[in-house]
Amino acid sequence: MNNPLLLLIIIPVTLIFGLLFAGDMSKTVYTCQCCGHRFRAPWYKFLWNAHYDTDKIMKCPKCGKRNECVISYDQKL
Repeated sequence: MNNPLLLLIIIPVTLIFGLLFAGDMSKTVYTCQCCGHRFRAPWYKFLWNAHYDTDKIMKCPKCGKRNECVISYDQKL
């Protein structure tokens, strides 16, 4: 890309959409497969944790184990 003005537009727009997506996904309720605890992950944990399909590898706030947490389709806590 030879046009620096284009980069000054593309980079902020990409960052804004990324943060909006992470903020929306941080409203998702996950269920720990070890203890069954249901919780929401903060946006920064959502961005940095690994995922498999729709499940995320996260540390459960109740039992403290790091495992695959599945999405709960009932979004009420």
